[in-house]
Amino acid sequence: MKVLVSGTSTINSIGKNSKDFWNNLLLGKSGVQPFTKYNVQTNYGIIQDLESYTTPGTNNLGRATSLLLTGIEDALHSSGIHLGNLEQDRVGISIGTTMGELSKHEDIVFGHSHSKLKGKPYSLTDTVAEYLGLMGPTWTNTNACAAGNYAIARAYEEIQHGRADVMIAGGVDAFSITAYAGFNSLRALTPDLCRPFDSQRKGLVLGEGVGILILESEQHFNKRMGRNALASIIGYGLTTDAYHLTKPDPKAKGAIKAMINAMKMANVMPEQIKYVNSHGTGTPSNDLMESNALHEVFGAGMKTSSIKANIGHTLGAASAIEAVTCILALNEGFIPPTINLIEKDPNISADVFTKPQKFIEKYIMSNSYAFGGINSSLIIERV
Repeated sequence: MKVLVSGTSTINSIGKNSKDFWNNLLLGKSGVQPFTKYNVQTNYGIIQDLESYTTPGTNNLGRATSLLLTGIEDALHSSGIHLGNLEQDRVGISIGTTMGELSKHEDIVFGHSHSKLKGKPYSLTDTVAEYLGLMGPTWTNTNACAAGNYAIARAYEEIQHGRADVMIAGGVDAFSITAYAGFNSLRALTPDLCRPFDSQRKGLVLGEGVGILILESEQHFNKRMGRNALASIIGYGLTTDAYHLTKPDPKAKGAIKAMINAMKMANVMPEQIKYVNSHGTGTPSNDLMESNALHEVFGAGMKTSSIKANIGHTLGAASAIEAVTCILALNEGFIPPTINLIEKDPNISADVFTKPQKFIEKYIMSNSYAFGGINSSLIIERV
């Protein structure tokens, strides 16, 4: 059974919707800027004026929840689905997140609020499922920065095994001082610009955002006349290294295995993959590990790029936004560039391009990695 993507959406620091995001991505724009909150100043991919265009009445639920609900409504509109016309117990949700809904909790800690809103990661998905009246499978995936891909894989399985006709899948994370403090203590943040694959890269920049895919069984989709699917999810690979708490395995064993497993599941050969959307955080160890993995699987010269210099590392939303990016690339016929790249690290053999490239191939692979050696690869097919 094919699992089709019938709708997508993303909101991030360079786009209030998918169209704006895509146009700004191809123009090489960045939403990363100086940002101050709780007396901490840092560079951050912050979404400006978010409260002015999120779903009315949701801002009191927290920044991440409001962002997620707005993204879901945009994606449902993109798909042409009206939830009221569907069987509630056949529609589910699978969301990846790193921090969950912490905005109100952090406001309490810093004395700006007395809200009793829950701060657990699962409460975010539960709140959204209840708000939308969803009674199908409900999943919260907290696989750190690979959580979006894990959420999409889980949603895929729910449809494949006949437990749902439609799954809302993706990832979300909003600004969090807790996340900032954690990455800052690890010295993983760059003092200036995020430069994926550059010889002078110094670290990552955090960001916030949401990425949503509406997944449908082919049978359910075909009942709805007059629409074309955007893409098909055909394979994924999920592995764990357990190499180090934060550092990736320099031999990239898990990353390599994830890509191989994804291609095996998709019944696709390495030579059929012409572009890989990279995790590309801009940290010295991650970029090198990822390049080594690509070299091992595909040889030298695989085309790749990273969007993290544009919008920052959006944690649990990152791989979901990157999946949306890949679907846009398949439909628009271009793949986006890597910005802020001045001189590529000579140890990186991949072809990292700095201008948009025409793309008419059938498949894209999207990779995402997380602390603790969590590896994920997703293969998306043009339909």
